[in-house]
Amino acid sequence: NLLQKIKASRPAMISLAAVGVIIVLFLALVVYTYAYGDIFPGVKAGRLSLSGNSEAEAVELIRASCDEGYKNAEVKVAVENFDEVTIKGSELGITVPAEEIARRAYAAGHEGGFFDRIGAVLRGIFGGYDVGCAINFGEEDFEGAFFEVSKYDVAPIDAEYTIEDETLILHPRHDGKTIDKKAFHEKLTNAFLNEDYSTITLEREIATSVAIDIDKVYSEVHTEVKDAYLEKGEDGNKIIPHVLGVDFDLEAARAAYNKTPDEIIRIPLTITQPKIQTKHLETNLFKYCLAEVETHFSPKKVERTANVRLAAKLVNGTILNPGEEFSYNKVVGPRTTARGFKAAAIFAQGEVVDGIGGGICQVSSTIYMAALRANMKITERRNHAFYVDYTPKGEDATVVYGSIDFRFVNTSEYPVKIIATSKNNYIRVKIMGTEPDEKVTVKLTKKTHSTSPYTTREKASSSLAKGVREVQQKGQQGISMSVYRNVYDTKGKLVESYLENNSKYKPMTEIVLVGTGAAAPTVAPSPSEEEKETPPKVETPAETPSESVVPETPSEEKTQETTKTETPAVDSPAGETSGEENPSEETNEIPDWIAQ
Repeated sequence: NLLQKIKASRPAMISLAAVGVIIVLFLALVVYTYAYGDIFPGVKAGRLSLSGNSEAEAVELIRASCDEGYKNAEVKVAVENFDEVTIKGSELGITVPAEEIARRAYAAGHEGGFFDRIGAVLRGIFGGYDVGCAINFGEEDFEGAFFEVSKYDVAPIDAEYTIEDETLILHPRHDGKTIDKKAFHEKLTNAFLNEDYSTITLEREIATSVAIDIDKVYSEVHTEVKDAYLEKGEDGNKIIPHVLGVDFDLEAARAAYNKTPDEIIRIPLTITQPKIQTKHLETNLFKYCLAEVETHFSPKKVERTANVRLAAKLVNGTILNPGEEFSYNKVVGPRTTARGFKAAAIFAQGEVVDGIGGGICQVSSTIYMAALRANMKITERRNHAFYVDYTPKGEDATVVYGSIDFRFVNTSEYPVKIIATSKNNYIRVKIMGTEPDEKVTVKLTKKTHSTSPYTTREKASSSLAKGVREVQQKGQQGISMSVYRNVYDTKGKLVESYLENNSKYKPMTEIVLVGTGAAAPTVAPSPSEEEKETPPKVETPAETPSESVVPETPSEEKTQETTKTETPAVDSPAGETSGEENPSEETNEIPDWIAQ
């Protein structure tokens, strides 16, 4: 029975023994895994076994085995049916990352979790653990090798266009055949890593060329014609060159290219020359005087003269490009004592009194006269409340900063420059430009519609002897009139005539001082010849202006008014008589207290 029991338990004992063996072996594997200090058996880098070496020894082994072996190796490369090319390892600048490979080899079984380490050791023992090998080519060295194998390449030629004279030429595209650089790099790397130095075969691939994009060509070739122009800047002015206009029939070009894309196609270009070309503008800029006007004043009126000269200085040199607008108030700026303006005679409340900036209207009026004769477009102008003595009637332009401006637009095809100078007893304004293709002459004609008499007011003055009378402010009649602009060509033919402005001047009251005092009568001295105003110098005859007198401040005790009428001269617009009874209702009338 005992024997039978032993026989019956034998399988169980064998199984138990097997389990014990397995446990022992597993424990031994664990101890081995955690106790072994070198690279585990079966670990390799490519074909090179690294097992049993320390990490440092593996580095030296990799270098000795790989670096020297690669340098002495040669690879032949065959490109289709062309001659083979031999590539030497020593010419590729091959390097091996030995430290990195040795580090990966040592990490196998030494790093990671418990089962990762056990698994790595078992892989090495039973199947081998390849941590991989790697090589690097010198960048320039590889490019040199690729150059040798790619010398049989045929580069693709993209479609393109050229311009010859006035013709657009479309050149067809041509596909090429080239070696794939990435594929060559991969095959060359594998040859050295696997130490397989048999001939590498390469096939050239089709390199597709790019067809022409007609719309893109049009966007690059087509240009709008642009005149040369003057660019103004704080650092100076410069002439921007002209641009030729270039165009072609886009749809016709598209149809021709689609029909025969493999042929050279010639397309005529349409070239448009700019009206203002760079050289012409550079040569003639500001060389031609479009208009010149001169008005006069008395230098003995020191403050007024200073204002005239300061305003002229501020305006002088102003440049207007074609279509640009001139604003007198913007250019001259505020009239303040801080900016150098003085108190001088102005119109206010129907009398001539002192005010800051008195006299600058003579500058705006002189520019207005020049702008008319240069045939510019006047966009804002108002006459004075009373007519002035430095311009012909209907040719003045009053200004008040912040409310009334004088403005005009450069309607010529070229830039213009305003030259304003003041010397001795005159201010001269020139509008300089470029000689136009079609010259014109502007003449002004005038028509007086009505006049109104001025009144005389007497003021008692104790500073004068009783019975003595003295004119403090000379009276002026009121006038309603129209000015016409008449434009003539070089043959003297009237090509255009239109209403330029309607001007309405109020009558200025004559003020007479009547003496009430006991002082001995005195006779006011007559103005010297130097104090008399000189009529303006313009291109067309001017009306004879009346003279304004700057009064002293009288004492007012009582006044009397009488009426006096003057008979005006009557001028007519071109081609009309003086009998027009219905003048334009546009009067440009302003209050009499804001005229300068």
